[in-house]
Amino acid sequence: MIDGDFLSKTGNPDKLRQLTADKPRIVLINDNNLKDLHLWIKDRFTLPLFQPVSGREFGRCMENLLKNKAAEDENRILHAELKARKKELDFYDENTRNLTAVSVLTKKLNSIMEKVKTLTGAEAVSLLLNDEPFFKIIPIRTSSKIQKSVFKKGVGIAGIVLYKGITLAIKDVGKDKRFNKTIDKFSTLKMKSLICAPLKIKDRGLGVLRLINKKHGDVFTDNDMDLLINAANYAAVDIEMAFLNQEIRNDDLTNLYNIRYLRQAVDMEIERAQRYGSLFSLIFMDLDNLKRVNDKYGHLVGSSVIIEVSRILQKNLRKIDTITRYGGDEFVMILPQTPLDACYMVAERLRMIIEKTEFLKNDGYSVRLTGSFGIASYPANAKNKDELLKLADEAMYHGKSSTKNIVYKAT
Repeated sequence: MIDGDFLSKTGNPDKLRQLTADKPRIVLINDNNLKDLHLWIKDRFTLPLFQPVSGREFGRCMENLLKNKAAEDENRILHAELKARKKELDFYDENTRNLTAVSVLTKKLNSIMEKVKTLTGAEAVSLLLNDEPFFKIIPIRTSSKIQKSVFKKGVGIAGIVLYKGITLAIKDVGKDKRFNKTIDKFSTLKMKSLICAPLKIKDRGLGVLRLINKKHGDVFTDNDMDLLINAANYAAVDIEMAFLNQEIRNDDLTNLYNIRYLRQAVDMEIERAQRYGSLFSLIFMDLDNLKRVNDKYGHLVGSSVIIEVSRILQKNLRKIDTITRYGGDEFVMILPQTPLDACYMVAERLRMIIEKTEFLKNDGYSVRLTGSFGIASYPANAKNKDELLKLADEAMYHGKSSTKNIVYKAT
């Protein structure tokens, strides 16, 4: 409580307001200090009262003021929590998209290359990748530093390094007969000296990592070569991990995630839900009567229908949602930050889209299908992964064994 009359004679209202900012205050006003009234009216947590005031009225005003302050504090905390949740969701969104993004591996390789370039004092760094089917599974974005090359056994310094699996240091490329202008060139710099190390996964040569021209005309040292070899090993490990990750996670037919990745993804969502107090839902979907399509048109047409369904799911779900092919004509979708009722609406929308779609119309077939859906939510319906998967699966089969073409909630 502040006596406005005392303050107007002895204190500084502006300074006091600054010192007690965001604190609830009652200022007693009388005719002598009306000139200071405008200062206190502006403040959200200040209540000016004209004297005389009864104890009962004062108490009621104080109670309301404290309630308003508590509500303000609660709103501020809630806003901070929502902001934190949004950051978490944005982070999840970004990382989910990046799991299969070409840029992730490319950034890792560029980071390794820049580090070894800095540590050795080289003018340039270059990665020549062998142009083979391996890099169709994990495509890497090419640039002035990362290039694909057609290696010939024993041709050029790069060809010798790749196929013999050895390291080479060339002090003067102009005097070395092994240097090949086509294979060993570097477009943005005149090459004087270089050191090369092979990138290998087991005994398979993937490419050649090169450092070009030591700064100030110096000569590359044995220590520089050791650093380059380590960098090449790190790069090979990153490429191998990307390859294995892609191979393990992706379904061959649809290129969606597969059942092995599904279990990992559910584990990650449960851990995230437990840590942040969030939730997520699952959708199990099974196509109705696909066997009739296979019997009538053949399995190739049936597979084409499955591919087209996978595209519908990708088009009509969010980027943060995970879509997996569970096997055959079954799909499972993970919807982060989605309660059961909202999940039901998503599943119902997918059901209607599939029901209205003429599959393979452009191929002259005009196939009609429906889908049966089962949904369950964590932690509302289940407390662990196996229970959650089982409930969603059972809900889907419950719908399929009754009417088909339906969305059924887990209970």
